[in-house]
Amino acid sequence: MKFSKKDHGPFFQSLNEKVNVYLQSCSNGKYANSSIWIKGLVLIGIYCGSYVLLLNTNLNTATQIILLAALGFSGVMIVFNLVHDASHNTLFKNKTVNRSIAYLGDLAGINTYIWDIRHNVQHHTFTNILDGDIIIDNIPLVRLSPYQKYFPVHRYQLWYAPFFYLLYTLYWMFFIDFKLFFKTDICNLKNIRHPKTEWIKLILFKSFYIFYTVVVPSVFFHFTFSKVLAGFFIMHLFAGLLLSTIALLGHFVEGPSFVKPLPDGNIPNSWMQHEFDATIDFSTNSKLMHCLTGGLNTHIAHHLYPRICHCHYFQLSKIIKQHCTEHQVTYPQHSFNRAIVSHFRYLKKLSRPVVAV
Repeated sequence: MKFSKKDHGPFFQSLNEKVNVYLQSCSNGKYANSSIWIKGLVLIGIYCGSYVLLLNTNLNTATQIILLAALGFSGVMIVFNLVHDASHNTLFKNKTVNRSIAYLGDLAGINTYIWDIRHNVQHHTFTNILDGDIIIDNIPLVRLSPYQKYFPVHRYQLWYAPFFYLLYTLYWMFFIDFKLFFKTDICNLKNIRHPKTEWIKLILFKSFYIFYTVVVPSVFFHFTFSKVLAGFFIMHLFAGLLLSTIALLGHFVEGPSFVKPLPDGNIPNSWMQHEFDATIDFSTNSKLMHCLTGGLNTHIAHHLYPRICHCHYFQLSKIIKQHCTEHQVTYPQHSFNRAIVSHFRYLKKLSRPVVAV
């Protein structure tokens, strides 16, 4: 599977020149600035602080739920704001340092080795392309591409999909990671041999996650096992809600294109044009949304320039918008509310067996 056009064309060539001029004006180039470290430390503080406070057996139920929400949300935001950039090697020039920071994701329960395959190797290369972008098949029974096989159960996906979204982080941590470790073929990647060291890290990090989230409170702080499991589940409901909401709105709404490769495996486009066509932004003028999502609301900038830290995406999205205006090209974007509504309209369209693409 490959893109048939190597030349991205004058539109993207001139856009690249503007982006390079912007980066030359930045003291740290394409890498992270101090705002990322301040935000990262705050998020790590919230995560650790919420965990420690939850070990207090005298808290009332309402306070416990608030802290569980803070734990779930901050864990996902650490992934959005630190782990995601580290996996793209955009925090520091040194890849070893980036790899070290990416392990925060493993400490929060996900396997970042498998995520690198799913996210960087597949999703960012073959976005929205069935059998190339494994993200399409992430959630069982939810049809997210018009090229996915249709089953009768899909007619109800508008109603059951939200419940699957809430459970997504649990499904990711305890099923997706393990399932993909046992697969030698993942979409277009064939004959994969996972290093033994990655198998060891998978077991060690998953065990440590279960140890500090389940064993420590139930064994050392004498919470009942049923209460610990209930809290663990509630925390993941909040985490799943945030992760699914932000991850879905960049592609799985009305507007982005879904392409089927030609029989010879060629995709009749250039990579940059395909990424632009397959991605959409939401709430690009909101600095708060940009901060909370790690720049994932400015998703076009991220997919066109995944090797640039998200601290630059707010400004890059303005450059891309202006460039589109100058070339009379429509800039794909929604408000956050419109994006949510559009996602469910999209789900409804794909709940029918034949969808125009």
